[in-house]
Amino acid sequence: MTLRVVNWNVQWATPRSERSPVIVCRINQYDPDVICLTETDDRLLDGRPPYSGHIISAEPVDGKHRTKVLLWSRNPWDQVDLVGDPALPPGRFVSGTTETPIGNVTVIGVCIPWHNSRVAGAKGVMRQWEDHSHYLNRLAAILRRQPHRRLVVAGDFNQRFGPRYYPPLWHPVRAALESALGAGGNPGLTVATAAIGSHGNRTIDHIALSVDLAADSLRSIDNRNSDGKPVSDHSGVFASLSAHE
Repeated sequence: MTLRVVNWNVQWATPRSERSPVIVCRINQYDPDVICLTETDDRLLDGRPPYSGHIISAEPVDGKHRTKVLLWSRNPWDQVDLVGDPALPPGRFVSGTTETPIGNVTVIGVCIPWHNSRVAGAKGVMRQWEDHSHYLNRLAAILRRQPHRRLVVAGDFNQRFGPRYYPPLWHPVRAALESALGAGGNPGLTVATAAIGSHGNRTIDHIALSVDLAADSLRSIDNRNSDGKPVSDHSGVFASLSAHE
């Protein structure tokens, strides 16, 4: 038995966006059991066949339907947490436990701030990477409270591994991410999607796994249409997961 997971930042696609049918079709191809979407509309999957499952989403950023992160599952969610930590930047965290083909799995959906979050404009109260770093510090505290068993952390990590590292290897937020994923466990969580991407760029949308889960298959979801036009500014990721002791 395997658990099929899709994770994708869909760049604020709504049910009425011209690119939404392509996005939904590409997700459908993987027949997922669990989906994490970031920078999305909470109606994008709701009511669209075959998505008659269950959605939990972070606080809307517009007071209506735009949300930084949501989780979808075929089965109901339990132990739902839409806050994570009161000190987290709002609307960027959601978690829950759901029944899957490999048993109960806890999924944490994240949308880690990009390097210029709250830097420019009227809300410019931070330095570059400061909001990102603050989020990782609080995420580490959350993960310390989590048993690192049957645990998946998915979403927009806003960090790229391998060639064209983003940020550079020497940057302190790189160590902060590694520290957060290692918090509370030994060896902690593994970023299964670190080496995949599309069109010469590795993804910043990731799926991280506790040590008792293994990625049997990984795929990058193309973010361009057949005519070369983007359907999102991120490539998505797919993982087929198995469980072991």
